[in-house]
Amino acid sequence: MTLISASQAAKMLGVSRATFKQLSDLYEFPRIKVGRAIKFPKRGLLDKVDYVATNYQEFLPLDDLL
Repeated sequence: MTLISASQAAKMLGVSRATFKQLSDLYEFPRIKVGRAIKFPKRGLLDKVDYVATNYQEFLPLDDLL
């Protein structure tokens, strides 16, 4: 299992670290605490991003749909 930092994940997804943090909290990206650091399993992260992108409608707030 390949673990990556938030900075590496943000770079991989092409977003800022702050945006990645917001997305990771909002979509509950898989994460593992290693000591004091938070790491993201690369495969799990990519799978979750793919799931959210494919099923984005279920993640939209109701107000956005009305």
